[in-house]
Amino acid sequence: MCGEPSFLFEINAPVPSPNVLAPLLIKPEQMQEIRDAFEEAGVVSQSDRKALIESVIMGEVESLRELKSVDARRILQRIKGLHSRKPTSTGSAWDNREDDTWIDKL
Repeated sequence: MCGEPSFLFEINAPVPSPNVLAPLLIKPEQMQEIRDAFEEAGVVSQSDRKALIESVIMGEVESLRELKSVDARRILQRIKGLHSRKPTSTGSAWDNREDDTWIDKL
């Protein structure tokens, strides 16, 4: 046993390093960015906002302050995806066509 480190009372035990990869909490700027994105996308109902956030983080949340910084980025991407969707078309396929046909070029 001579020459082996003694950890009986943790005198010479290696000190575990703190977890430097722990997720950071959301910043106030990110919270405001999420609120602004919701407004721009037209999502005004608190229940709709909460449902969208919970669908992204796959869990329940009571406040934006509970979110992690990485969650904020994913939430913003989802909100911006809602805003950039094409509006539902009304009318016939002919009315909703994007390109001109030979008839249009006459």
